[in-house]
Amino acid sequence: MELGEATVIDASTHPDGTHELKLKASCPSDCERANVQLAGQWVAVTLERGGRGMVSRAFTVTVPDDPQLAPGAKIAVEFFYPGEQAGVHSN
Repeated sequence: MELGEATVIDASTHPDGTHELKLKASCPSDCERANVQLAGQWVAVTLERGGRGMVSRAFTVTVPDDPQLAPGAKIAVEFFYPGEQAGVHSN
């Protein structure tokens, strides 16, 4: 597992009331899952693998409650390598 951070690049609300955040992070190319910390909870995300070394990846997280994060906000992320347990946990 690698610790890092992601930057919010866009935030929107869907008609069903869910909230979507588009994030961008620099992470190891062979990581395949991540846990993103939003409003005191962790959300699991599947990542596309590719590239070599550290790569910049954009990914989307959908949550039921508005985390009230504007573009440019930084949030904590845990990146997981293949075979590592990446279950969502609570604080």
